[in-house]
Amino acid sequence: MVQIPVEPAVTEYLHRKATQERIPLSGTFELTPVCNMSCKMCYVRMSRREQEAIQPLRTAQEWLDLAASAKRAGMLYLLLTGGEPFLHPQFREILTGLQQMGFVISINSNATMIDEQTVEWLKSAPPTRINITLYGASDETYQRLCGNSQGFSQVTKAIRLLRDAGITVKLNCSITPYNASDLEDIFAYARSEKLVVQATSYMFPPLRRDPTSVGRNDRLSPEEAAYYAVKVEALSNGVDAFLSRSDEDQQPLPTQTDDNCDTCGEKIRCRAGKCSFWVTWQGQFMPCGMLPSDDECNVFESGFDAAWQKAMEVSERIRLPSQCGVCTLRDSCKACAAMVMTESGSFDKIPEYRCQMAHCIRDARIKLKKELLSQRLGADQAPMGGAYEL
Repeated sequence: MVQIPVEPAVTEYLHRKATQERIPLSGTFELTPVCNMSCKMCYVRMSRREQEAIQPLRTAQEWLDLAASAKRAGMLYLLLTGGEPFLHPQFREILTGLQQMGFVISINSNATMIDEQTVEWLKSAPPTRINITLYGASDETYQRLCGNSQGFSQVTKAIRLLRDAGITVKLNCSITPYNASDLEDIFAYARSEKLVVQATSYMFPPLRRDPTSVGRNDRLSPEEAAYYAVKVEALSNGVDAFLSRSDEDQQPLPTQTDDNCDTCGEKIRCRAGKCSFWVTWQGQFMPCGMLPSDDECNVFESGFDAAWQKAMEVSERIRLPSQCGVCTLRDSCKACAAMVMTESGSFDKIPEYRCQMAHCIRDARIKLKKELLSQRLGADQAPMGGAYEL
């Protein structure tokens, strides 16, 4: 099966070494929750008025001082996100200062605010990569999902400007009930622009935005999410590769039981709190931005070293559901600590939505395979085309 490289081997190696030594190699600075769009499934978005009613944004100097402390502790990779980070009033000053410190910087953006003037100053302090979430393949879809009637036009213009300036772009795609019908067109656009696109049909419950939303979001059903996860695989790797691989996955899926469960549960498996961390716009220091916890501390008050120590302790204490640890679908399900917590409200309960999604994958493969074979019988080639070329 063809794989799309999104992380160099050296980066994986450095993260493995950092995990062993508990070095905070990778950090995320969530500069602002404010966004100029209103995506229905977003976990953090606020209006400017909502944000100001809580507290002012942290200043450029505060973020730069924090980055200096993190660098001394070992941080090399830094992701700037939001909200929409370009809406921070001192974003240019922040980015320039961080570049001078020598970090490998990526930026998450919806790209709707990136115009000619923005690209011009970005050229003087170019990030390693800008990750742009492509929410659809038309302005109509952007209006339906994000409340922005010009979103697609704005984003595709920004992509052209960035690429002309030599700035690397990677596409992300969040699949929801409001844009799922655009999925093939999104991949077609990515192919035409020779861009990497990484899509997911799983949406976290937005507990940080709404603490009562445990197990809920404006998202696909588990069955639909499984189907689109399989479709993403086919679009990413090509129909021939998908059809060949799907023949290997026809055995019945196992079900979970309580037999022989490890009553302690397994530890967190990802990098959160081991070599990576997340700082919210208010300064809460967390192992993961999707992982709400009562043990958060404010890094601007405690200092970086104390906050990192606390994050490591939080990560070390987490134990996932014992049933998940012995489930034979665990490696395909990949239910992380944040999924478990946001889906169930606890670290020791099964994340039912994700569990159902994993158990629907087999039927989704069979369904899509039948659809693709039927299309081939009725046409010279399948509408989804061949392998996704970088």
